[in-house]
Amino acid sequence: MTSRERIQHLFELYYEDRISREEETELMALIAGDPAAREVLPVLLQRHWESLPVADPQFSADQGAGILQHILGSGNKRVIPLYRHGWAAAAVILVLIMAGIILWQQRMPAPPQISQAQAPVILPGSNKAVLVLADGATVMLDSTGRQVIQQGRTTVSQQGGRLVYKAGNNDAMVSNNTLRTPKGGQFRLTLPDGTGVWLNAASSITYPTAFTGKERKVAVTGEVYFEVAANAAQPFMVKVNNATDIQVLGTQFNVNAYADEAAINTTLLQGSVRVAAGAGKSVVLRPGQQAQTSGENELRVLDHADTEQAVAWKNGVFNFNGKGLTEVMRQLARWYDIEVVFAGKAPERKFGGEIQRSLPLSAVLEILETMDVKFKIENEKKVIVLPG
Repeated sequence: MTSRERIQHLFELYYEDRISREEETELMALIAGDPAAREVLPVLLQRHWESLPVADPQFSADQGAGILQHILGSGNKRVIPLYRHGWAAAAVILVLIMAGIILWQQRMPAPPQISQAQAPVILPGSNKAVLVLADGATVMLDSTGRQVIQQGRTTVSQQGGRLVYKAGNNDAMVSNNTLRTPKGGQFRLTLPDGTGVWLNAASSITYPTAFTGKERKVAVTGEVYFEVAANAAQPFMVKVNNATDIQVLGTQFNVNAYADEAAINTTLLQGSVRVAAGAGKSVVLRPGQQAQTSGENELRVLDHADTEQAVAWKNGVFNFNGKGLTEVMRQLARWYDIEVVFAGKAPERKFGGEIQRSLPLSAVLEILETMDVKFKIENEKKVIVLPG
């Protein structure tokens, strides 16, 4: 299959909302770096524009042509929020924007700002992790794996980017496992009690192969989202960075506990959790609240937390609303497995909006450059933030 045919095939999957995360990542990379995209996208644009139903159009063909002309003729790049919908007009708007940006780039005489040479294509993270068994043996996991591992009486099955535990009946065979994601990785896990766990990049969770005591205890680092199976007789306990304790009955919450962030943030979406930090300090959260712990005894509560932002990573997007440049670059460093260097003082910028995590790094940096920030890529994995 030629690259032109591949682009057309992937676009049709996107248009019909049948595309997988890996295929979407591949499509965005081809659009960013394959010359064939410049030929095939205008053809796809025309075809799908003409196929729109005329009974209830979202906008006319003349208006659509005007949008494309505006993109082609404008000298200013703008951040345009894109949202996936199940109707044809949204897909056509997407093609208009992608085709317009590519043609606009063709007319630009200067090279992109993100590099003084042609920038390498740095792809986003993907489903990958390492499972550490009780005896210290390691199992490499990725999005294509299909395997079954026996841990005592517990059966562990990998189903692509997800690991599922099913516990047996013999309590004597319980041991601890650890699931770790590297930078540029993410993975899903179903614990023996049915609790769902999502691991972001550079994160880990340690857990037993069966929950047999009065409590269900796990330990985490990095960023982890939980959907805890309800069991009032066996509370769910989370130890975070060996510093913060979270007690759960049945709930949905996110824990952000990266070592390079200022605080451990526990954000509650549903249910109830008790967060304890230091000697005797604890708080019970209501949905929509966030507990922020730092140091040994510091604990504060944010009453109206941005819950969508807290779990945006789980839903496949970066949410940069109100975030400064240093925090934005920390998120990119973890997801794209890059080194970020500031050449001088970090420019003071506040960002807004969402960006798909499936985009190649170059596309993300070009969007950030609309806020008057300049980047340079060196040695394929180093991004230098230039002085403002």
